[in-house]
Amino acid sequence: MAGANTMRQLLIIAKQGFRAELADRERLVSPILFGVTLLILFSFAIGEVEPDLRRKIYVAETFLTTFFALQLSFSRLFEPDRQDRVFDLMRSYPVSYTAWFLAKYLLILVLGILTLLPTMLFSAFLHHNDKDPLFSWAVVGIALLALCGLAALGLLLSAMTLKANSRQILYPLLYFPLTTPVLLAATSASLSYLEVREWTDHVRTWAALLLAFDTIYFTLGLMLYGELVDDA
Repeated sequence: MAGANTMRQLLIIAKQGFRAELADRERLVSPILFGVTLLILFSFAIGEVEPDLRRKIYVAETFLTTFFALQLSFSRLFEPDRQDRVFDLMRSYPVSYTAWFLAKYLLILVLGILTLLPTMLFSAFLHHNDKDPLFSWAVVGIALLALCGLAALGLLLSAMTLKANSRQILYPLLYFPLTTPVLLAATSASLSYLEVREWTDHVRTWAALLLAFDTIYFTLGLMLYGELVDDA
């Protein structure tokens, strides 16, 4: 019964969160436009390069652009909840913090995928070469794995900085250093895969490290979310 109730609460909170996001289309469009603009600037600035360097540029600019753009969405995650005393109302009902966290986490993942896939496709189009196509579903899978870790980290930091007066400054100062191991593992795994187009031991090692950081950030978020929201 407890599990069923948690799932029901998760679905209700997630549904309301998606409604709030869809009510403000700018929140959905701005990260994509930001990413596309940066990719165009990169493309014109770099120009034609060697195939090996082209793969490195593709991986670097795609991951950095995508997850820098996602920081815009993550930092504004709780803006709808800060209105109309939503936090007070949520705490006055027997709402499971686990359900609340998972609903927010699901919302971030959807927003992240809506930014990630168009950015990766557009970057692959800008660097297209028939002999060496850059877009790969394996790399997309690695990027989604990175997104899982960054979504948990973004949610944790958003809850942590709710009470901060200068949260727009504090959030990036915490977010970017902590994303370094995730981005390093994701870019290394992606580049290693694009070089040989196989899941070698080297690729698996970086993917395993990426999964380890995903687990750490998700577990920390799940454990600390309730206390952070209560303090807010």
